Amino acid sequence: MTHQVALDIAQTSTIAAAVIVTAVIVVAGLIGTGIYRARYAAAREEGYRVLAERSATGAQATADEIKGMRDELGEVRQRLAALEKLLSQIG
Repeated sequence: MTHQVALDIAQTSTIAAAVIVTAVIVVAGLIGTGIYRARYAAAREEGYRVLAERSATGAQATADEIKGMRDELGEVRQRLAALEKLLSQIG
């Protein structure tokens, strides 16, 4: 009977050691996966930030260009009004 108890204890300790090793491997894998995902997300976020900055710069340049065109259109309207006035005086 003592031999059977020692065998049961050995089997139990072997199972417990296997469970602990498996748990440590799983936890290490989860931590590694989390670190990888965090680095990947940070790199992706940096790419989005750069893209957003480029878009904002492009939008500002477009807005400036439209403002310049609006100013030019105002000048054309003034010249057209002056030309119409001149033509009405001549004709």
